[in-house]
Amino acid sequence: MSPSVSINHPREKVETILEDIKISTKKYVILVTLLLLIVGSVYGAYKAYDYTEHDPNFCGSCHLMETAWKAWKAGPHNQVSCHKCHQQDVVSRTRIVWSWAMHNYEKVPPHTRLDRAVCENCHLSQDKRWKQIADTPGHKIHALRANLQCLSCHLPSLHAVAPKVEDCQKCHSHARFNIGGMKDFHCTYCHNFLAKNQDGLKPTRESCLNCHTSMHVASETFPEGAPMVFQCSECHKPHSKAFLSFNDCLGCHQNIVEDRKHFEKKALTTCTSCHKPHSWTAEGWERK
Repeated sequence: MSPSVSINHPREKVETILEDIKISTKKYVILVTLLLLIVGSVYGAYKAYDYTEHDPNFCGSCHLMETAWKAWKAGPHNQVSCHKCHQQDVVSRTRIVWSWAMHNYEKVPPHTRLDRAVCENCHLSQDKRWKQIADTPGHKIHALRANLQCLSCHLPSLHAVAPKVEDCQKCHSHARFNIGGMKDFHCTYCHNFLAKNQDGLKPTRESCLNCHTSMHVASETFPEGAPMVFQCSECHKPHSKAFLSFNDCLGCHQNIVEDRKHFEKKALTTCTSCHKPHSWTAEGWERK
């Protein structure tokens, strides 16, 4: 063997090793690139899924949702994502995303309808994070006894949730008007939907007095020892008649028309000309 061969052999070996390193490096770069592409695609897909499924801004990006989105933003559920309540199957969700991506907003299928079970999952769950309604008189009557859907009352105001007076009057047409100084009150001002330890929605004497003892609309008083201390609604009908007439009093006091003392005093027209409301003591009456 010639000396030149033995001298060049290590060099050839080094070149072979370097060539192998180059090939390995290319493979490594390709492998890392592919891995990064896969990871990036998965992360991008996850972010897109998370945006369309859990970010309310996705719903707000549709111009048809502007009013509803603003109401949600200002409402009591603004910490709850849209799909927590508005639940659709995969096909329906895909159609919504496709219509959004193609800017065919008018072709977005209906997706806002809610069954009461969705509301009950939170509001009948005994979870203190949500307002619980099972023991409230308003919901006992409307939701549990009458079996009304939650949206029958709460949908017209969208995400604002609180029904307007007009929403109540759609069913309670007999209470279409509040007379006198109560005309600007909301129904729930007197009919306490969320009251505790109360069977019905009819205002009690105590609930009326909570306001009227401090309002002094007509300098009235409410002495505890006065006669006829019963429910205010026995006499007062705020949805039909603000003040009582002589005939209203006759509904209970029929014998007054035959009472000689009232006849002599010519007091058979307006009871309150002598009897101060709620104390009912006749002023200037000479007892015999």
